[in-house]
Amino acid sequence: MNWQTTVFLLEVAIILGVIVVMLVQHFRNEHLSLRKRVLVNLHDGKAMDGVLYARRGRLLVLRNVTLLEPGANPVDVDGVVIVDRDRVDFVQASGADR
Repeated sequence: MNWQTTVFLLEVAIILGVIVVMLVQHFRNEHLSLRKRVLVNLHDGKAMDGVLYARRGRLLVLRNVTLLEPGANPVDVDGVVIVDRDRVDFVQASGADR
């Protein structure tokens, strides 16, 4: 084996290592806060307190949701709530399972 082959194999190993690290980080982040109670704050000032059930691309799927609006009483929402991430200002994870 000459030095060019050795360098090529080293480059391939580095690239594969980087890909593996990126995949592990991606899947770890994908499952972060899933099935946890979160507070989803929306750009319009409303918030949704619920369990982050899934993430589907740009969509957040919430269950057991309570809608919180400034100046109004909290309202329990029936069924599943799907929120586009474009409407989300930020998400707070409480860490409590539900």
